[in-house]
Amino acid sequence: MSETPKSVAIIGANLAGGWAADTLRQKGFEGDIFLIGEEPDPPYERPPLSKDLLLHPDAMPKTLFLHDLDYYAQQRITLQLGVRASKLDLPGRRVELANGGQISADRIILCTGGDARRLSIPGSELPQVHCLRTLADSRAIAAGLAPGKSVVVVGGGVIGLEVAASAAKAGCKVTVLEAAPGLMTRVVTPEIGNFLLHCHRAEGVDIRLGQGIAAILGARAVQAVETGDGTRIDADMVVLGVGIDPADALARDAGIATDNGVIVDAHCRTSVAEIFAAGDVANQPNPYLGGRVRLENVQNAQNQGAAAAEAILGSTAPFEELPYFWTDQFDLNVQAAGDTLHADQTILRGTLESRAFSVFYLDQGAVKGVLTVNQPKDMAHGRRMIMRHLRPDPAALADPGSDLRQIIKAAS
Repeated sequence: MSETPKSVAIIGANLAGGWAADTLRQKGFEGDIFLIGEEPDPPYERPPLSKDLLLHPDAMPKTLFLHDLDYYAQQRITLQLGVRASKLDLPGRRVELANGGQISADRIILCTGGDARRLSIPGSELPQVHCLRTLADSRAIAAGLAPGKSVVVVGGGVIGLEVAASAAKAGCKVTVLEAAPGLMTRVVTPEIGNFLLHCHRAEGVDIRLGQGIAAILGARAVQAVETGDGTRIDADMVVLGVGIDPADALARDAGIATDNGVIVDAHCRTSVAEIFAAGDVANQPNPYLGGRVRLENVQNAQNQGAAAAEAILGSTAPFEELPYFWTDQFDLNVQAAGDTLHADQTILRGTLESRAFSVFYLDQGAVKGVLTVNQPKDMAHGRRMIMRHLRPDPAALADPGSDLRQIIKAAS
């Protein structure tokens, strides 16, 4: 593993894959780079898909794509778009493609991401039932958003609430069905979930907690949904936002160790020495959470994609990502870093009523997590506290008039 490879194949022309390819070239790799993707588009960022692009599908943000097509040609990165990698031939060091093609490579980086979960319920195959994972998905949903249309969103997680907010802004009548007793339960505490609940309801979104979907009704088009208790809700479109499953079948079929994703070490290496993995598909050790985790966010995708490339080129620095996500819903910019679910002390800086506040999560006095709403500067300071394992003065932390820089200085 010490020799520099002559060729690298990256499976997944997404953000992780694009950053991996970029990093190889930026770090001086002169060999062949192959970037393989099922979608017809080159690598792009997914956050706008549930926000700007739903409201303005014809106004493509200039920053959506990582690079234009000319860039890949200039960097001698061979794109294989619109084609699926169907098999890994590990002994032969080849990637077999669904179109019959083959690519030989000394190293492979799996950036296969995840597949949006669909529900096996009556009516789920109707054409007005959508998931949101790709640019094509976003365009299809946008085409159905119009004033007066009824949209049912299944799932009160980040994607579901972003779609709900966008649909409400477009003038749709929006209902959100969430089977759990709260919103965004995977990433925020009940207090924050309840805050988001009130904000959405204030904007006219009908959110029903503890309520699942049993069927989608309609012969050739969606007409309504039926909930678990038999309630009928009129609908012109249904959007399923119930999470993703790691796309790890390619690795599993090749005998690479998987468990809720492709298992990697701190250097993005899988159980097969020549194969690496990064992004949503990678089940990685995380020192900030004290165990293994798959991180489904932009920051991890780009940083781990870059880290996998550097590891291939000989870097011995471990990849230690501080978990982080952000979401925009109506006028709320919500950011969270570290562990925001497990704390023995929670400190609120500001008030929820102001819709501009921060929450610090402490464990035995040390800041383990931070969540901010419309307070991006507090997030920058909170991240420093987490990464430096600081134990700030709780009273000073709770005082919105105090200077966080001075609090950090005093705790250092």
